[in-house]
Amino acid sequence: MKPAELLREVIGGRLLIVGEFRGAHAETRREVDRKSGEAFSFVQGMLLAECKVRGNLDRAIFYQRFPDVEDAAEVVFPYMKGKLYVFFLVSLKNERGQVTGSLGDRKPELLELDEEEGGGPVGAPLGAPMGLRP
Repeated sequence: MKPAELLREVIGGRLLIVGEFRGAHAETRREVDRKSGEAFSFVQGMLLAECKVRGNLDRAIFYQRFPDVEDAAEVVFPYMKGKLYVFFLVSLKNERGQVTGSLGDRKPELLELDEEEGGGPVGAPLGAPMGLRP
Protein backbone atom coordinates (compact mmCIF):
# COMPACT_ATOMS: atom_id res chain seq x y z
CA MET A 1 0.00 0.00 0.00
CA LYS A 2 1.33 3.41 -0.99
CA PRO A 3 1.07 6.43 1.35
CA ALA A 4 -1.51 8.09 -0.94
CA GLU A 5 -3.75 5.01 -0.69
CA LEU A 6 -3.33 5.01 3.10
CA LEU A 7 -4.36 8.65 3.26
CA ARG A 8 -7.47 7.92 1.17
CA GLU A 9 -8.46 5.15 3.61
CA VAL A 10 -7.99 7.46 6.61
CA ILE A 11 -9.96 10.30 5.00
CA GLY A 12 -12.66 7.79 4.11
CA GLY A 13 -13.14 7.06 7.82
CA ARG A 14 -11.59 3.61 7.86
CA LEU A 15 -10.38 2.45 11.29
CA LEU A 16 -6.76 1.39 10.88
CA ILE A 17 -3.40 1.38 12.61
CA VAL A 18 0.08 1.38 11.09
CA GLY A 19 2.53 -0.69 13.07
CA GLU A 20 5.70 -2.73 12.86
CA PHE A 21 4.88 -6.45 12.69
CA ARG A 22 6.60 -8.40 15.48
CA GLY A 23 5.06 -11.89 15.35
CA ALA A 24 1.92 -14.01 15.15
CA HIS A 25 0.45 -17.37 16.05
CA ALA A 26 -2.88 -19.15 15.71
CA GLU A 27 -4.83 -21.22 18.21
CA THR A 28 -8.11 -23.07 18.43
CA ARG A 29 -10.52 -21.32 20.80
CA ARG A 30 -13.44 -23.05 22.50
CA GLU A 31 -16.35 -21.02 23.79
CA VAL A 32 -19.95 -21.47 24.88
CA ASP A 33 -22.85 -19.62 23.27
CA ARG A 34 -24.54 -17.64 26.07
CA LYS A 35 -28.01 -17.93 24.57
CA SER A 36 -28.12 -21.59 23.55
CA GLY A 37 -25.52 -23.02 25.93
CA GLU A 38 -23.87 -24.93 23.08
CA ALA A 39 -20.09 -25.24 22.90
CA PHE A 40 -18.31 -24.26 19.68
CA SER A 41 -14.74 -23.81 18.53
CA PHE A 42 -12.96 -21.62 16.01
CA VAL A 43 -9.44 -20.78 14.90
CA GLN A 44 -8.16 -17.38 15.96
CA GLY A 45 -4.91 -15.67 15.04
CA MET A 46 -3.08 -13.26 17.31
CA LEU A 47 -0.79 -10.70 15.67
CA LEU A 48 1.62 -8.56 17.67
CA ALA A 49 2.70 -5.14 16.39
CA GLU A 50 4.55 -2.13 17.73
CA CYS A 51 2.92 1.21 17.07
CA LYS A 52 2.68 4.73 18.42
CA VAL A 53 0.00 5.21 21.06
CA ARG A 54 -0.18 8.69 22.56
CA GLY A 55 3.33 9.41 21.32
CA ASN A 56 4.96 6.37 22.95
CA LEU A 57 6.13 3.21 21.25
CA ASP A 58 3.80 0.50 22.48
CA ARG A 59 2.66 -2.97 21.56
CA ALA A 60 -0.73 -3.75 20.13
CA ILE A 61 -2.39 -7.15 19.85
CA PHE A 62 -4.77 -7.79 16.98
CA TYR A 63 -7.10 -10.80 16.81
CA GLN A 64 -8.39 -12.32 13.59
CA ARG A 65 -10.85 -15.18 13.13
CA PHE A 66 -10.36 -17.78 10.42
CA PRO A 67 -13.86 -19.20 9.81
CA ASP A 68 -12.83 -21.52 6.96
CA VAL A 69 -9.92 -23.13 8.85
CA GLU A 70 -10.43 -26.10 11.17
CA ASP A 71 -6.86 -26.66 12.38
CA ALA A 72 -4.70 -23.84 13.78
CA ALA A 73 -1.59 -25.47 12.29
CA GLU A 74 -2.92 -24.68 8.77
CA VAL A 75 -2.79 -20.91 9.31
CA VAL A 76 0.11 -19.15 7.58
CA PHE A 77 1.13 -15.59 8.38
CA PRO A 78 3.04 -14.23 5.34
CA TYR A 79 4.25 -11.10 7.11
CA MET A 80 7.88 -10.03 7.59
CA LYS A 81 9.08 -9.16 11.07
CA GLY A 82 10.23 -5.55 11.38
CA LYS A 83 8.23 -4.22 8.39
CA LEU A 84 5.45 -1.62 8.65
CA TYR A 85 1.95 -2.92 7.95
CA VAL A 86 -1.47 -1.33 7.79
CA PHE A 87 -3.92 -3.19 10.05
CA PHE A 88 -7.59 -2.71 9.07
CA LEU A 89 -9.70 -2.91 12.24
CA VAL A 90 -13.34 -3.47 13.05
CA SER A 91 -12.84 -2.68 16.76
CA LEU A 92 -10.19 -1.13 18.98
CA LYS A 93 -9.76 -1.03 22.78
CA ASN A 94 -7.18 0.55 25.08
CA GLU A 95 -7.67 -0.95 28.54
CA ARG A 96 -5.12 -0.30 31.27
CA GLY A 97 -2.51 0.60 28.68
CA GLN A 98 -2.97 -2.54 26.55
CA VAL A 99 -4.12 -1.84 22.99
CA THR A 100 -6.19 -4.63 21.41
CA GLY A 101 -8.16 -4.77 18.20
CA SER A 102 -10.09 -7.11 15.95
CA LEU A 103 -9.23 -7.47 12.30
CA GLY A 104 -11.95 -7.88 9.71
CA ASP A 105 -11.79 -9.80 6.45
CA ARG A 106 -9.12 -7.53 4.97
CA LYS A 107 -5.62 -8.80 5.69
CA PRO A 108 -2.82 -6.46 6.83
CA GLU A 109 -1.00 -4.80 3.94
CA LEU A 110 2.67 -3.87 3.72
CA LEU A 111 3.21 -0.09 3.81
CA GLU A 112 5.57 0.87 0.99
CA LEU A 113 7.56 3.90 2.11
CA ASP A 114 10.46 5.46 0.25
CA GLU A 115 13.35 6.87 2.30
CA GLU A 116 12.37 10.45 1.41
CA GLU A 117 8.75 9.81 2.51
CA GLY A 118 9.71 9.15 6.12
CA GLY A 119 10.69 5.49 6.02
CA GLY A 120 13.78 4.51 7.89
CA PRO A 121 15.92 1.46 8.33
CA VAL A 122 14.43 -1.55 10.09
CA GLY A 123 14.72 -1.10 13.82
CA ALA A 124 14.61 2.70 13.64
CA PRO A 125 12.00 4.44 15.82
CA LEU A 126 8.61 4.74 14.17
CA GLY A 127 7.68 8.20 12.96
CA ALA A 128 4.75 9.76 11.20
CA PRO A 129 4.52 8.28 7.68
CA MET A 130 4.43 10.35 4.49
CA GLY A 131 6.17 13.36 5.99
CA LEU A 132 3.05 14.30 7.99
CA ARG A 133 5.07 15.53 10.94
CA PRO A 134 3.66 18.68 12.58
